Amino acid sequence: MQIVVSSFDMIAGSGAAKPYTAVALQTISRHFRCLKDAINDQVNVIRKKLGEEDNSSGREGKLTRLRYIDQQLRQQRAFQQYGMLQQNAWRPQRGLPENSVSILRAWLFEHFLHP
Repeated sequence: MQIVVSSFDMIAGSGAAKPYTAVALQTISRHFRCLKDAINDQVNVIRKKLGEEDNSSGREGKLTRLRYIDQQLRQQRAFQQYGMLQQNAWRPQRGLPENSVSILRAWLFEHFLHP
């Protein structure tokens, strides 16, 4: 936004971009508010499907199912990043397709285990 304002000011004169930037900021703010509202609506729908209430009723100490699932997924992802969880040995680790891995495995088995 700063780059656009400075280039507009260079061409049209100092302060010429102020009314346009104000409208642009209001529009962006409105779009993000709509996005925030849509995300909140989706979270509330999921909470209702899981049978959970709002946390504003004084249940701050209890861990809801949705938060528990989120916490477990984050913990599992963190363990995988630090190498604490073993990767599945039968899966390709460098992005090779399953078909290629099975062909390579069969070739290695034929040529090295049964010469």
